[in-house]
Amino acid sequence: MKLTVILAALLVSLSAVAQEAPGGGPTRILVTYRCEPASRPAFRSYLQKDLLRRLDQLKSAGILSGYQILFNSFTTTMTWDAMAVLHFADYAQTQRWKDIERTQPGGLDEKGLQLAKSIDTYSADLPWEGQADEPGNAAQGVYYVIPYEYSNAEQYRKYVDAYVIPQVKGWMKEGVLAGYQIYMNRYQVGRPWDSLFVYHYRDLQSFGRRDETVAKVRLTLVNDPEWKRWSDIKQTLRTESENTIAEALQPKRSP
Repeated sequence: MKLTVILAALLVSLSAVAQEAPGGGPTRILVTYRCEPASRPAFRSYLQKDLLRRLDQLKSAGILSGYQILFNSFTTTMTWDAMAVLHFADYAQTQRWKDIERTQPGGLDEKGLQLAKSIDTYSADLPWEGQADEPGNAAQGVYYVIPYEYSNAEQYRKYVDAYVIPQVKGWMKEGVLAGYQIYMNRYQVGRPWDSLFVYHYRDLQSFGRRDETVAKVRLTLVNDPEWKRWSDIKQTLRTESENTIAEALQPKRSP
């Protein structure tokens, strides 16, 4: 009987380790682009008409399992103008993106490269994601992107599980959040972020209720000892960088 209990506990422990340390290569690639302010309208149009079409072709070919292009709602020198979020069917398929990079850096052809000022590429894992049962109209969505740095990945995973996820589920229950993705940079040493939160709000009105919703949900969690423990030490666990408010680009059809 004791042996059975020990084996069961060991299996649970091994399962937890597997969740904390992803096996194999990362299947998500995030590409950020910067352009001159004067080029923003043309670059946005290019991404909608040209890059989205090529990404759709990669998905049809089974290379991508999903993709999205977020465009910064405001002109800024602090973050990025656009970010392509690429989900590959498996790690082997990321080789196709490496092949594309040889002649089209960041997935941009000659026309796109004339509009872009800089490109950065990140390989990431997606340990946490969720979507509301009725996410609403994607064209009206507002995306709030928050980069963080941390010093201990294992501790950070526990913090997200115990502190962040209960709040996010509460925001979805309140009807303001349509979905979320939390990425972890696989090769974070020397990079500008270790984790990247992408919150998808239903619309501008829902995003405007962000602060009041955060306060409301935290009141429902403050008596949970585990949640409260992580809340008290969160400032020692991670550092937040410049946030970005963005929208998801929809395909632009030729007239």
